[in-house]
Amino acid sequence: MTPGHLTPDEVTLPQPSGAVQAPPFAAMLRATVLPMAVAAPVVVAAFWIANGTRGGLAALLGVVIAVAFFAGGLYVMGRVVKENPMLVLAGALAVYLGQVLFLGVVIVSLSGASWLDGTSFGLSVLAVALIWQLSQVVAFVKMRKPVYDNPVETPDKPVETAGVPADDPAELSASESATERLI
Repeated sequence: MTPGHLTPDEVTLPQPSGAVQAPPFAAMLRATVLPMAVAAPVVVAAFWIANGTRGGLAALLGVVIAVAFFAGGLYVMGRVVKENPMLVLAGALAVYLGQVLFLGVVIVSLSGASWLDGTSFGLSVLAVALIWQLSQVVAFVKMRKPVYDNPVETPDKPVETAGVPADDPAELSASESATERLI
């Protein structure tokens, strides 16, 4: 048997798909630590200076709730993917629903609090959300995680593109290309 060719009995056996990559959630969580460690004290200090103790404590509460909110979502998604990768979409929707419910409970419970500076609280949550999301996007882009398995080319089996076998470029005429043969 030559490498790259399977016998009829081997076709149905599980085949290795290359290097398995870890889910991105832990890396995305790690990527948010430094920006949040820098931004959180700045946000709290800015509201403390601008609105006094009441504004500073409201901003601190907003930062803590927002960080718990986003970190909890990443943690749960990491657990869902680890347990059953086929449930990623369902898990993401469940996490989103849980986060919306959590945020609704927080808003309802704090809406009548006279001790809370609502502007400082809301703007600090917004600042954390923007910094967190930007950090996650940057981390995910830097990971360069492919969304498909790269084809493996062997000497006896050239890589196929869009269902068209790879050809020797010398065999293709100037007017015919692999794309035109698809039509």
